[in-house]
Amino acid sequence: MADVSLGPPDGRRLREADRGQLLVVAGLVMAVSLVALVVLLNATIFTENLATRGIEAADGEATEVRATAVGGVGELVDATNRQERASHEVTNVTDGVAALDARMARSYAERGGVVHLETNESRVTRGEYLSTAGNATSLANDTDATAYAFVDGIDRTRGFSLSLSADDLATTTPSDATGEAFHVVFDGPALSESREVYVYRNATDDVVVANGTGGGDPTVRCSIAAASDENATLDLTAERLGETACPGVWPAELFAPSDAYAIRFGNADAADGTATATVRPRPAGSDPGADHDGTSPAVYDATVDLRYRTADLRFETTVRVAPGEPRA
Repeated sequence: MADVSLGPPDGRRLREADRGQLLVVAGLVMAVSLVALVVLLNATIFTENLATRGIEAADGEATEVRATAVGGVGELVDATNRQERASHEVTNVTDGVAALDARMARSYAERGGVVHLETNESRVTRGEYLSTAGNATSLANDTDATAYAFVDGIDRTRGFSLSLSADDLATTTPSDATGEAFHVVFDGPALSESREVYVYRNATDDVVVANGTGGGDPTVRCSIAAASDENATLDLTAERLGETACPGVWPAELFAPSDAYAIRFGNADAADGTATATVRPRPAGSDPGADHDGTSPAVYDATVDLRYRTADLRFETTVRVAPGEPRA
């Protein structure tokens, strides 16, 4: 009869069973660890997404408040200058900022925010407002001079714009523009040599803007079609002709010069219209020179403190407001 009784334990088989159990346990541990890692990673990504959305919303809100304040102060400064006042008194601006602060406070209070905007007289920079609107003949000055200083002894310009009758512009070519076309000349210590901006009509009656250096033949920068009886607006500091971009029309050396310069007009009888600008004298507080009567005390810029607070956001900044400054 066969022997079916169990014999003593086989040590080799036990060792193999132990190793199998260890492999199973190790596999379970690794699986649990991977699941935990995936859960933690998903939680981190979700939390970061929420935080990012909160930051973007806060940034957008702060940007909106800042834009409202800057736009309001800029309009106030320019409206003050257009009054062509007799003195550099700046209470119009400081009082206006206080009134704007009250209006913004009421508006944002309805949205659960607290706004405060303030400045003082020491933070309002003296400037000069220039306009040729009173000139008697074309863009020639009060004495009918066709070459004269629009302004001299300045180191900043903003809102420099020409509104010119397209019909009255000289018709010429780049090679003849220096002697025939109306042009703006920038010169002085801030520049190594003069820069010129010419405005004229070409053979197809387009209004053309071209740049020159040192009185040499200019290079065309931009042009637009202009109908009869229309005015063409060249915003030099914004580098635009009407709605068309005109890059390079403002001299690169004059974005933030460390020295003084002058703006002059040449062939002023080759254009009919007006020129306006706000400038900052150099040295500060001095009176810039001009060969025409259209100058009046003005505000060049204003620096304001802005604070905005909600339940979830605290925002504070100091901003200098100089509307229409090149690349501001």
